[in-house]
Amino acid sequence: MKENYTMTDFDSIYKQHYQRLYTLAFRMTGNREDSEDVMQSAFINAYKAYEKFRNQSSVYTWLYRIVLNTAKRFYRECRKLPVIEYTEEHGISQQDFYGHINSFGRVEDEVLTALTRETCLQMFMNCMPSKYRAVYTLRVMLSFSTSETAEILEIGESAVKVNLHRARKIAQEHMNDRCSLIHPGSICDCRSYAGFIVANDRKDILYDIEVIENSEKAAVRDYSAEMSVILQIDNMYNNQVKAPDHDDFITRVKRFKSEGKLRILGA
Repeated sequence: MKENYTMTDFDSIYKQHYQRLYTLAFRMTGNREDSEDVMQSAFINAYKAYEKFRNQSSVYTWLYRIVLNTAKRFYRECRKLPVIEYTEEHGISQQDFYGHINSFGRVEDEVLTALTRETCLQMFMNCMPSKYRAVYTLRVMLSFSTSETAEILEIGESAVKVNLHRARKIAQEHMNDRCSLIHPGSICDCRSYAGFIVANDRKDILYDIEVIENSEKAAVRDYSAEMSVILQIDNMYNNQVKAPDHDDFITRVKRFKSEGKLRILGA
């Protein structure tokens, strides 16, 4: 039996999913400016189309699909990690590069360390092809089920499983033998990298976001000592980026629309 939704329902549903929709937009675009453009455009498009929504899918999966499709136009894929490009261009080894970074010492600034870690994680994410990044975001970061992810992406459940496996493999290959969060003692340490950033006055390279730590799942907490590398990586990514205040966002979108200043589609 199909449900009948009103515009009041739309406002309520959008507000309920706003933070998670923003996380999807940010993880797909990789930066705050583009993700806010995506959210503005997606909101306008969804609002205009809502009265014609025919219930072929759940309204919330429909919203995620709109955000995802909008974000794909802003999608940026890095062919190589920045550190690999740098070492190849300058003819030095990764060991030498990280040795240089580590020589600056470690910082105890928790906020700076968290931002440094988030920046690295998003760089790894940026090296995933679009279809893998979308599946990884929906399944791992936003905890959608396989069937919900398939509905949002309009693909089969088997394709979701295959793409998730390949996305995890990419993440593992990038982090293996580098990330000390996965392998203690590895060449890249968040606090040392933060020390390098401070010493070289390079805070501009950090993503301008706040990291919101979600509560760990019970299974991860209870069995953390036995987690595989993949589960450790998933858990590190199990954070949502802080979205701008919802009510302020809606007010700005309505003002931009009335003034003809929306940056997307001339909406």
